[in-house]
Amino acid sequence: MAAVLLILMPPAAAAADRSRADIEQLIAASAGKPVALTDLDLSGLDLSGLDLRRADLFATRLAGAKLVGARLGEANLTRADLREADLSGADLSGAILYAAILDEADFSGADLTRARIIGGGRGARFAKAKLVEADLGADPANQGMVPVRADLTAAIFDGADLTGANLTHAVLASARFAGASLRNARLDHAKLGDADLSGADVTGASFHGADLDSARLPAGVGR
Repeated sequence: MAAVLLILMPPAAAAADRSRADIEQLIAASAGKPVALTDLDLSGLDLSGLDLRRADLFATRLAGAKLVGARLGEANLTRADLREADLSGADLSGAILYAAILDEADFSGADLTRARIIGGGRGARFAKAKLVEADLGADPANQGMVPVRADLTAAIFDGADLTGANLTHAVLASARFAGASLRNARLDHAKLGDADLSGADVTGASFHGADLDSARLPAGVGR
């Protein structure tokens, strides 16, 4: 019966492969080199404040984990499961989130400067996050019938700084950008149906070929 119950539990409730103490020991043993945490189940752990710069978190399960204020600059989060993870205030500058699962993840106040985000999830929160020159655009080297791109449907970007960000072909349907800066951002061919950009600064932003059906736009932006 216990095995059956474990299968039915949500990812964050299952036992993690390592404890916080284990991760701290691995970081210490790495002697300043990037720590390898690939394909581990760290769901639900509190890893807040840890130094995981340039860490390899390929396919790591972090659903429901707390990484508040964690240092994840240039970390590899390719195929990481970050559903409902709390990364508020974390440093993810230059991090790679290729095919990462981001449903309901919280990046509020995080630094994602020049981060690469492909894949995504519904309802991710980027309120007051820094995404300056972040790359959420389609991957030109991996295109078939459907573009490989960021899908952040219903994401919240209120107060976020997306200055110079690449959002070409990104799916941002029903996303919210109240008070956000999209100065010089590229939103060419982006899917923005029902998105609210009415309070955003879009000075110098480009929307060539974007789907703006039912989107709420700032004054002066044509459809």
